[in-house]
Amino acid sequence: MQDVSFLIVDDCQLVRNLVRNTIENRLGSENVYTAADGKEAFELLNARKIDIIIADWQMPNMDGDELLRRVRKSDKLKATPFIMMSSLGDKEHVLAAIQNGVSQYVMKPFSAEKLEDAIQKSWNSANRRGAVRLSSLPEHRVRIQTNNRKIAGTVKNISHTGMLVELTYSRELHLFNNYGIELDIFDLNHEGNMLIEPIYGIPVRLIALDTSGGTKVCQMGIRFSRDMLHETVKSKLDYLLKTLGENDSDLIQDN
Repeated sequence: MQDVSFLIVDDCQLVRNLVRNTIENRLGSENVYTAADGKEAFELLNARKIDIIIADWQMPNMDGDELLRRVRKSDKLKATPFIMMSSLGDKEHVLAAIQNGVSQYVMKPFSAEKLEDAIQKSWNSANRRGAVRLSSLPEHRVRIQTNNRKIAGTVKNISHTGMLVELTYSRELHLFNNYGIELDIFDLNHEGNMLIEPIYGIPVRLIALDTSGGTKVCQMGIRFSRDMLHETVKSKLDYLLKTLGENDSDLIQDN
C-alpha cells in the first residue's frame, strides 16, 4: 500500500504517532497526513486526495461521528474508507457508527495487527465496489440465514462481486460475518422463477434509511464469498447477470 494516502485524526499526538508508525512500518506508506480534530480534518480532506481516513470518535471542535456524517454526505468523499477508533464499545455507539456508514470500528487500545487488519479490510472492500452493478431489476427477493431465522429483503443492485439489499434491520445482522443467502428471481425473461442458493456472502456495509413508520429499515452491502460458491450457483449468477444485461437494465456503479 505504498501509494495509498492516509489521514489520521486524533486530538492526542501520541495516538497519531502510533498510528503513523504502524502505517509506515507495516504497510510501507509515507503518504500520511494528520489532524487534531474533525474540523481540521475536513478542511484537509477538501484540499488533498486522501484514500483512507482513520479518526477518533471523541475530539474537540468536531468529533469523529460528525466527521463521518459529513464525509458520507459529500459527493467527493462519500466512498472513502473510514475507520473509527474509539474507547466507546457499547452497542449504541457501534450501531450509530454503522448506520452512519463506517467501514471499520476499532476499539482502543488496539494492537498494530488489529489496526492493519482493519485497514486492509476497508481498502479491499472499497476496491471491490468498482464492479458494474445492475439496477432497475425485476422483482428479486433475498433471504439471509442468521443463527435463528431467515430475514427477508429485496435486491437493489447486483454484480459478480456482491449485491445491495434492503431489509428490516435486525440485531442478528453483523458486519463481516459470513451468511448463507437464498436469492429468488420471479419470472426472469418469462422463463419462470429461479432460486439461487446457497450463496455465501459477507456484509461489508450497513446503512440505516429514513422511514416514516416505526420500522427500522436498512441497506446492506454484501460481498460474495466466491471461493465458497458451488459451480452450479456461480453458473446461475452468471446467467442472471447476462440476462439482466441483455434486458437493458440500468448499469450503475456501487458507491
